[in-house]
Amino acid sequence: MKTPDLKKYADEVNKMQDLPPAPIDLPPLAAIAIISHIQLAIRHPGVADDSFTKIAIDTARQLQNLFAPTSETYKVLELGWNPEADILVPEGTEDEPWQQCEEFCDRF
Repeated sequence: MKTPDLKKYADEVNKMQDLPPAPIDLPPLAAIAIISHIQLAIRHPGVADDSFTKIAIDTARQLQNLFAPTSETYKVLELGWNPEADILVPEGTEDEPWQQCEEFCDRF
């Protein structure tokens, strides 16, 4: 693969600011996946609070609004914006790949 021309890329991205929103068809499960992955990504300490991060968060919030605020899906997604609501999950074993602990355990 040829190395991209980063100046041309920057020019293309700058031009996108003037374009109208792109319509897309998105299954609800894909919306949940995108939202939860954005929530995970913005928790990474290396992700700066830059304009792309703000765009990602705004987009995820729009997708979240596809669900009724009274739905359990919306409520769970809303928890994802609050780091204090995180549930730690142990690494698990081959027999029990995923099992939550009521409190910290030696598998964390």
